[in-house]
Amino acid sequence: MDRKVSVIIPVYNAEKYLGVCLESILIQTLTDFELILVDDCSTDNTCAIAESFLEKFGGRLKIIYLEENTGSGAAPRNVGLEYATGKYVYFMDNDDFIIDTALETLYDYAETYQAEVVYMERYFSCGKELVPPELNVFIWCNAKTLVEEPTLETNNISERMEKFLHATLCWAPWAKFLRRDFLIDNKIFLPKMTIADDVIWTFKLLCLAKKILIIPTPLYVYRTSVDSIMRKSRSPEDLIIFRTSPLIKGLEYLDEFMRGVEYFKRNSIAHLQVLEFFARINLDDMSRATKHLEPQEVYEIFRREFSKAGSTQPALISYLLVMNNLYRNELMK
Repeated sequence: MDRKVSVIIPVYNAEKYLGVCLESILIQTLTDFELILVDDCSTDNTCAIAESFLEKFGGRLKIIYLEENTGSGAAPRNVGLEYATGKYVYFMDNDDFIIDTALETLYDYAETYQAEVVYMERYFSCGKELVPPELNVFIWCNAKTLVEEPTLETNNISERMEKFLHATLCWAPWAKFLRRDFLIDNKIFLPKMTIADDVIWTFKLLCLAKKILIIPTPLYVYRTSVDSIMRKSRSPEDLIIFRTSPLIKGLEYLDEFMRGVEYFKRNSIAHLQVLEFFARINLDDMSRATKHLEPQEVYEIFRREFSKAGSTQPALISYLLVMNNLYRNELMK
């Protein structure tokens, strides 16, 4: 049976917070939804906790078990989308939760404005408490202006690109409520990367959606103190390796996608600006590591990792971009 909304959550070793997450979905004022959990080979009690909710959801909960760990939320989200039947899709993280009117509010906004994407520029934030005593409202750190009422995003792609290049939109999937047929028809899936997949995904939404509605209503609760792949401590070499694969794959995904978009066919400078921006957001993190390594060591790491990725010309171009960005500031001193 098709539902109004499909909520999709990738889960991995989420035993501490998953119960709160699922309870927040269970009490939604909109009840015509399905919940799809995609387990990425958890090794704790995550699956047992998920299965304990099957009866509570009365047939609205599906649990999908992946055979191999994918190492990120991208592949599980794509698998969940394949199983989804809802008119709209909402991705959540397994350690966060939503307020009780979230799905109803998002659905009503999407229907009223016939939007393919509903974007929340405000959200609640909390710490590690299972049930926080209070919630604080936050906005994406680079947001320059905020809407005070539901507002349709401009259809001018160059203006949308300005927002992208200034990182004024939150990349996280949970900040967007999306029409499923829009995602499927345009083949908008998260690229198979450990990090930065949401940046590319958001970029595609900006390029392809005809109607993006920005709303001022915070509905999602994001936990800031939870351990994650992004917060893990790494040695300088490991940090470079961690960032290099997404850098290579991301540049190639973006390059290939933009070659099929008319705006970028006509605007080669904009094409290069997007590639440079994506490289920079990865390199900013890498630059801390390079201070502890000799240039030859950095060169060898990149040479090995680019070779491993099987890249050819696009990788060579991105490599030159890497070296230019890493040492440009030092050379100018």
